Formats: sequence, structure tokens, C-alpha cells
Amino acid sequence: MNYKVIISFSLFSILVMFFVVSCGQEKSMETIMNNDNPENKIEGKPVKGENPKVDRGIPVEALVIKPRKVEQKVPFTGMVKPLHSVDIAAEVSGKIIKINKKLGDKVTIKDILAVIDDKIPLGQYKQAKARVLSADNNLKIAKLNLKSDKELLENGDISRLAYENSSLAVKNAEANRLSALANSSLLEKRYNDTRIMSPIDGLISRKYVDIGSMLMTNMPVYRVVDITEGKIEIGLTQNMINRIQVNSPANVIVSALKNQIFEGNVSFISPEADPKTGTFATEVYVKNTVDKLIRAGMTAKVEIILTDNHTHIVVPDYSVVKKNGQNFIYKITGNIARLTEISISNVFGSQVAIDKGLFEGDKIVVVGMKRLGKETKVSVETIK
Repeated sequence: MNYKVIISFSLFSILVMFFVVSCGQEKSMETIMNNDNPENKIEGKPVKGENPKVDRGIPVEALVIKPRKVEQKVPFTGMVKPLHSVDIAAEVSGKIIKINKKLGDKVTIKDILAVIDDKIPLGQYKQAKARVLSADNNLKIAKLNLKSDKELLENGDISRLAYENSSLAVKNAEANRLSALANSSLLEKRYNDTRIMSPIDGLISRKYVDIGSMLMTNMPVYRVVDITEGKIEIGLTQNMINRIQVNSPANVIVSALKNQIFEGNVSFISPEADPKTGTFATEVYVKNTVDKLIRAGMTAKVEIILTDNHTHIVVPDYSVVKKNGQNFIYKITGNIARLTEISISNVFGSQVAIDKGLFEGDKIVVVGMKRLGKETKVSVETIK
């Protein structure tokens, strides 16, 4: 009998403990479920047990709009040409008897580069000088005879016809002298042409002859180039032509010289467009270094700075948001960034000119747009 009471009491105790534990677990699960349910959370108020956080908005970088003049660097590619280049040709035929200058030598307009056999031209020139001297003497004699005949005519010792003949003799002597002078000048030039000289100062870049070479008239002998300045030819399009003037600055970057940058300027703009390309031929000059590092034939990149006299409201192109074919920016008012439609009037490289939707003093988002909606609370971290 006692055993039955003990067993009954034990079973009752186990049931009571099981009931208490079960109730405690249900309450704990209910608490967890309530905490995880978003509907039970109030925005701006932390749930019990959570750390309170202040909603400052999405961090962004901003730009304050200021109208300014825009400079745009437009790249071109061309080849450096010498400032002057001339092929010196023989003006008389003959054999080269002397070479004074070799490849790479510096020359001036006074230097004799080579000499052609001058025996025959020199002899002809000396004969011409002798004829000039004889013509001078004949003219003097004719003038003396005319003077004497004039006195005889005044005294009645000779006829008028004799005097006129003396006068004509003077004129013939003057004509013979002029002819002799012209022939002498021609033969003097022919003799001087046996001395090959350069019409420009520069460096010898080509040499086509050697001692003993036979030359014919107009055969090339040397090429001389002036590389004190380099010249790069480019073509300007019609939308650039009014934004570039003669003497506009340009940067010349020579790849062969480890992309070294040299200062240049626009020296010529054609008044007429090329009918084939539609561009205006333009020349950019760049001053060479003292040791002539820039050589003709090098490839160069030319950056011309385009400017105008007007101010523009411009923004970085990466701050523009494109949606459905329209352009927008995020304009900040207070701490709210609003998606605002804009109109683009021009593009200057990486800068975009705006003619509608923005005004001086407006603040726009330039970094952090991807996380923003139509109207979003933001926290400006940096202002440019």
C-alpha cells in the first residue's frame, strides 16, 4: 500500500515539472518571435535590448555649383617636321672635286659645302671680265672723240653729220659695255655655282654625292634641315575653329623622349577648309632644346587647350544620372537629396555644361549616387 502511494506521488511530481518547463519555453519563443517581427518595431525607437542608433542618412560627397570658364584639352597626333627643309641641287654640271661637309654637320649660309670642277667656268668668267674692261676703254675713247668733234663743229671744221656719227659711237660703246657687264655677271654666277652652298642655317641630314661624282644640272647634292623649332601639322574641325587662335598654347608630348612635355603654340590656321577632309590645316610650333633632342620624323601628341570668353555651369560627367534617355542630378536641399532633371548644352572633355536645372550656389551629389532614391536623406561628408 505504501509503495503505491510513493509511486503515485513520484508520477505527479514529474508531470508538474514537465508542465512548468513547457510553459517557460513557450514564453521564451514568444518573446523571440515578437522581437524578430518587424511590425512590432517602431522606426526611430530601439527595441528593448538593442543599442540606440542615430539615422544620419547615406554618406555622400557634394559639389557647390560655381559658374566658371571652361578649358578643354583636345588631343591630336602628328609627326614633327623641321621648321625649314631644303634639298640643295646642282645649278651647273661637272665633277665634284672637294667635299667640305659631312652628314650631321652644322652649316650656315656662308659655308661652302662642296666644290665642282671650276676650271672652265673660271676661264670663261675671266674672259668676260676682260671684255668689260675693253668695253670701258672703248666708251672712254668714244666720249673723248665726241668732245673733240663738238669743238670742231663749233669752229666749223667738221660737218654736222660727222658730229652725229661721233655721238652714235658713244651710244654704241655704252651698249657694248652693258652687254659685256651682263655676260660677265652671268659667267660670274656660273663660276660661283661651282661652290655648293646652303640657303638656310641648319644641319645636314642627307648627302647624295661624294668626291668624283659627276653632277648634272638639278641633281640633289645635300639636304639641310633647320630644327631649331619643330612643326606639327594637324587638322581642326569646324566646331573647334572659333575657339582656337594663332598663338594659342599647346602641349607637345614626344613619345620617343619618354613622353616628355614641351611647350608649343599655334602658329598658323588655314583660312580655307580642306575639301577632302573638311578640316582646317593648322601648324603647331615647338621650340627645340639646346642639344636638339627633338628630331624631324618623331611622332608627337599635341594637346591644344580650347577656351572661350563665357562662363558655364559645369558638373563632372560622372555626377550625371541617366534614366529613360533623360539626364538627372541629385540636388541637395537641407539633408535631402532629390533627383532633379537637367539639360546638357555642351560637353568639355570630362565636364558637362548645364543650361537648365541648376543655378549658382546649388549643391549636388558627386559621389554616392547609387544608393539614393528619388528623395533620400543624406549626410554630406565632403564638399568640393
